[in-house]
Amino acid sequence: MKGIWFFGLSGSGKTFASNHIKKKIKKSVIIDGDQIRRFISFDLGYAKKDRSIQVKRVLGLAIILIEQGYFPIISTVFFNNEVHKTCKKYKIEPYRILRTDIKHVMNSHPTYKNKKNVVGKDISFEKIKTKKIINDGRKNFCKTLNLSIL
Repeated sequence: MKGIWFFGLSGSGKTFASNHIKKKIKKSVIIDGDQIRRFISFDLGYAKKDRSIQVKRVLGLAIILIEQGYFPIISTVFFNNEVHKTCKKYKIEPYRILRTDIKHVMNSHPTYKNKKNVVGKDISFEKIKTKKIINDGRKNFCKTLNLSIL
């Protein structure tokens, strides 16, 4: 494995997982989809077409880092089959993070309030066979990260 890609709904634990793994892997770099959107993809909206462009840009940055000897730890809400195929080529392992209490998170997380083009609300995930990590909101989540990834 030359990189890892966490994807899942807002509030599922992607940032937590990224920070946890970063502590354990030398020469790792976190690529957060929100930061890429803020500093690189600011020209894009949130429609599915724009999200597809966004994840291609994230993937491009990850490939550059791999070629420079770094281990990218990627975190995005959206993920698709096209990017998944390229991840396989570059040995980037994708993991979908599922949170057991996501309904509670969706009721309180600002991402889901009165907005359109929200993944999990009006944009569905494509059917992609990837490994899954269950975030129960407790220490078991960290144990899962340690066992399934490292």
